Parts: sequence; C-alpha cells; structure tokens
Amino acid sequence: MADMQFDIPHALGKVEARRRIEAGLPKLATHIPGGGTVEPEWASQDRLTLAIRAMGQKITAELEVGEADVRGTVKIPMMLAIMAGPIGEFVKASAEKMLSKPA
Repeated sequence: MADMQFDIPHALGKVEARRRIEAGLPKLATHIPGGGTVEPEWASQDRLTLAIRAMGQKITAELEVGEADVRGTVKIPMMLAIMAGPIGEFVKASAEKMLSKPA
C-alpha cells in the first residue's frame, strides 16, 4: 500500500469547507478516468473517508477538514502503485476544486 499525503490551505473555516466538499462529492465519480464509484462516509463532523473504486481496485482517501486547511491521505493498493502520483494528484485537485467553488 502506498500512501500520499497533502495539505490544502483555505480561508473558508470548517463549516464552509465541509459544505463545499459535500456539495462536490456527487460530481467526483464522473471525473474518474475510465469510470468508477465514490462512497463517502463522514466518520465525524470533520473527518471524511472516501472509498474510491476504479479499475477493479479500491483506493481509500481520508480528509480532515480544519479551520484553515484540509489534510488528506490517499491509500493506494500495490496494484496501482505505479499510478500513485496521478491518483493522489486527482484526489488533491478534486478537493481543491470543491473548496474553490461556492456551491
């Protein structure tokens, strides 16, 4: 399992950052190259776990929403390790888009 970590700074506060992420989740699966599914689960008020299924594999992403940043970890199975960089960047870029657009 390969892990990629990232931080996305924002000036939205926790409540607005969470609202924007929630609003963007339904669109996330449509942007997975080759198709896939995204199953979100809020483990707590500030912690989101995403089960992303693509290419017959499961990728787990965990996001922690803070007042001034969103911290994320993407766990990529060994079968997809060669694509760890692009997969991690996809999750990070998707979260950045959700935070940058008011929904």
